[in-house]
Amino acid sequence: MTKSNNVGTCLLCKEKIDHKSIVKHIEKCLEKNEWVTVKNNNPLEKEKIFLIKVFAGKEFWLFIEINGSSTLDDLDSFLRETWLECCGHMSQFSIDGKDYSSDGQMHKPINKIFDVGTQFEYEYDFGTTTELAGKVISARSGKLKKGTKLIARNDLPEDISCTTCQNKPEVICSSCYDFCCKKCKKKHNECDGEEFMLPVVNSPRMGMCGYTGPDE
Repeated sequence: MTKSNNVGTCLLCKEKIDHKSIVKHIEKCLEKNEWVTVKNNNPLEKEKIFLIKVFAGKEFWLFIEINGSSTLDDLDSFLRETWLECCGHMSQFSIDGKDYSSDGQMHKPINKIFDVGTQFEYEYDFGTTTELAGKVISARSGKLKKGTKLIARNDLPEDISCTTCQNKPEVICSSCYDFCCKKCKKKHNECDGEEFMLPVVNSPRMGMCGYTGPDE
């Protein structure tokens, strides 16, 4: 694999994969890992598993598989647990010109809204908003033993460095979004002090509101 600034980990095989090759890799890996699904015994159910990419810019991305019978609320909960949740803010999907907010409008099954090629936007927190986008990459027959599974995700970008000295950062200032290493954070007095520093984590929510992780 050539060196790249946009590398992630396939969680099926634990291999590091360049973003340009990740979809083909996932498709091959899923064929070798049929244990993650339960085949349909009832042909009338016609259950599908959707492979969805969710991303923020080029640096942060997830590939998720989710049962078609799961709901938008299930997908919302998964994104919150993996990438976003800090203070129980509201969220919203925008799909084909229609909005589905977390105040009771996310009860529809995925298979009633999504198809291969469907694109959507997603917002978490309408104050300090984290904006995501998504696309349905493919669908296959079967049913996940658990409704949603994280298949692959980006690694923390290697080019993130301390704004002052270029060393490895430890925190990010939630006021000005400067990165600071352990030494430089003590000298970062331009804003509101160390109490406004948040940890560097592998999430597009990094540095926002009170978000501290998880990043795994």
